Amino acid sequence: MRVIEKSSRPGGLINTIRTEHGLVETAANGLLNSARVEAMCADIGVPLLATRKEARKRFIYRGKPRQVPLNPLEAVRIAAGMAGNVTRLRPRPVETIADWGRRVLGKGATDYLLVPALGGIYVGDPEQLSASLIFGRASLPDHLATYRPQKDKLRGTVAPPNGMRQLIDGLVDYLRKQGVELHFDAHAEPQANELTIVCLSARAASDYFRAIAPELADQLARIEMLSLLTTTCFYGADAATVKGFGCLFPRDQGFRARGVLFNDWIFEGRGPARAETWIFGGALDVAVVKMTDDEIRQTIDSDRERFYQQRNMPMATQITRWPNALPHYSVELERILSGLPSTPTNVALVGNYLGRIGLAKILERAAYVVENIVPAWP
Repeated sequence: MRVIEKSSRPGGLINTIRTEHGLVETAANGLLNSARVEAMCADIGVPLLATRKEARKRFIYRGKPRQVPLNPLEAVRIAAGMAGNVTRLRPRPVETIADWGRRVLGKGATDYLLVPALGGIYVGDPEQLSASLIFGRASLPDHLATYRPQKDKLRGTVAPPNGMRQLIDGLVDYLRKQGVELHFDAHAEPQANELTIVCLSARAASDYFRAIAPELADQLARIEMLSLLTTTCFYGADAATVKGFGCLFPRDQGFRARGVLFNDWIFEGRGPARAETWIFGGALDVAVVKMTDDEIRQTIDSDRERFYQQRNMPMATQITRWPNALPHYSVELERILSGLPSTPTNVALVGNYLGRIGLAKILERAAYVVENIVPAWP
């Protein structure tokens, strides 16, 4: 078995940088736990940390950070919307998150609960995000089938003690011990008589299939990709802080950031400094990745002062830009996936654009491919 990686290191967007002030995650700071995640990490010898008690608190900003950002009338509207015929809760084909939310939950809950919560995951435009894709109700072809994550002992988000890079390194070490060949800075060409699992981005997968499955390549090329920018800032022990997982910002609250993570309150050992990761970009802020470092720092200083009502200067910052990194989970993607042509019989797809986003769900798709598609290959 061979793994061919086009970059110089494994992990894609995922990396952990160790600094004198603490860890910096360049992408995900953890992954949702499941039975498969726990089993895999046990196999490869990578321990997992559960989130700290303080991280149970998650905030949405509405005048100030609030765990419950709705007024009583908006809460009553949710209860009324959720009551009655359960079929009413199901998304309609090509219904957007904004339309589904206003129909079922009401405008207040949509604007100040649903949209910011999903914006922190999908960084999409709520007027375009597909409710069917996000809630797992889209009618996708059989060749995109997957498993659903099963719960296990540790609920919620987990991470290795030394950051997400420890997970990648553990996987690489395990594969090498199993005799798997790993080739970096390498380019793979389609092979007619070789079973291949393609784990590329949608754009790169389109290029891969251009000669052997042009219709599939055309559809993959249509998938819109969104850019993301994250900045981890370290502050002194006396800096203003909020104990919790993080805070998300509705678009009308005056922040350019989509949200902020309170890193040292999420997992043990993320200090010694106070650490926050500010998240920008997505469908509603496509220009952010072109900002200079100084412009980004000034924007964070402004957003942070508004958030805490006081100014603290960071001791250090680490800026990460990811152009065209995440698929836009839009109704257009729902249309593309619903009619996505099959791959050649010796090729299977795994990726974050196939109807399930997040590491845990991508892992379930990979497991499905290995357990159902690979054994069927002659």
